[in-house]
Amino acid sequence: MIYRILLIFSVFFSACIASEAQNAVKSPAVKPDRQAGYPLATTRRMAINVLPFHRELDASKLRKWLEISSRCTLAEFELFLSPLTAEEQQLLKAIEDKPAPIVNRLHFENLRDVLKQKALVSLLVEEEVKKDDLSHTTPAVENQLYGAFDAVFASVGPPNGSPRYGEVVIHLKDSVREHGWATPFSGMHFMYAIQHKDARKMQDMLAAGKSLPESPYDPLHLGFNDRLHFSHYVVTERYWNQMLAFQAILVYRNLDDSPASDKVRQRFRALLTEEDPQKFWNLFIPPRVKNGTAEQEAEKIPFGYLEGKFDDQISIEFFTSIQVPASKMAEVRSWPEAQPYLHLIQAKPAELP
Repeated sequence: MIYRILLIFSVFFSACIASEAQNAVKSPAVKPDRQAGYPLATTRRMAINVLPFHRELDASKLRKWLEISSRCTLAEFELFLSPLTAEEQQLLKAIEDKPAPIVNRLHFENLRDVLKQKALVSLLVEEEVKKDDLSHTTPAVENQLYGAFDAVFASVGPPNGSPRYGEVVIHLKDSVREHGWATPFSGMHFMYAIQHKDARKMQDMLAAGKSLPESPYDPLHLGFNDRLHFSHYVVTERYWNQMLAFQAILVYRNLDDSPASDKVRQRFRALLTEEDPQKFWNLFIPPRVKNGTAEQEAEKIPFGYLEGKFDDQISIEFFTSIQVPASKMAEVRSWPEAQPYLHLIQAKPAELP
């Protein structure tokens, strides 16, 4: 059934694409536990021994753990997918030299502050510089899961990000990937689709200032087992394209005999010979059909997705373009904060939501 395809996709790749990324130079004053991924690393360390290690888990060890965990994740995917068909091997080769787009989306009302700060910043950085007038989409559930308040986000794969996070599109340099890691879905999606918990209710409790239940038997508990499970999806930047290819192979193998699946197969085969990176990624993650039927949505199923996570902030030096609605161009270009960056500011193509 075509719905099986959508189920496979919902389990492995979320439509919840968040925003933002990291600065090239980290401040030496950053504490180890103020980094995205720290709760995951501490959980994995606890999982291998019941006795505490009594050694500081510093930034260097955290980064090394992310790399080790990522290698293990990819090795497991490779093992369980093997043997690959000739077409599947061809996809791995076709994707390796086409850097995945890394895109931030934000609401127009937040753009001016980004230009003032000359960076996209995490929630905790904003609190420190008293920028609490900015609206945020980072859920407290994700902060408890892996330290999301210390992170900034970007989608990895979608050519223009996800419009759910705002009408402004910021394309980032590929080099920003050197400072990040990713998972195939957001923390919220993981909690409700993988862990089968009421993530929205959990988020509402935290937003109301309440604590989540401490008992691991409570369905609204978030703890050790959740972090341990989530840690197995960590993918560092050197493996991003390979993980996206593995996701595509899973989608391809789980297609059915429907007309919609036939069109997805045609798109998969087109990837194998497409040389142009922009066209390749538009085939890999096509634009969604507005108010489309279930069959139309099935035809446009993305082959993969990653949510990139980066520490602290990303300097505007990593931006390649800032696309704003054409109706807002004159206003944006008149801002004093925008003057040094007029070369980056562009009108968003009319066909983009």
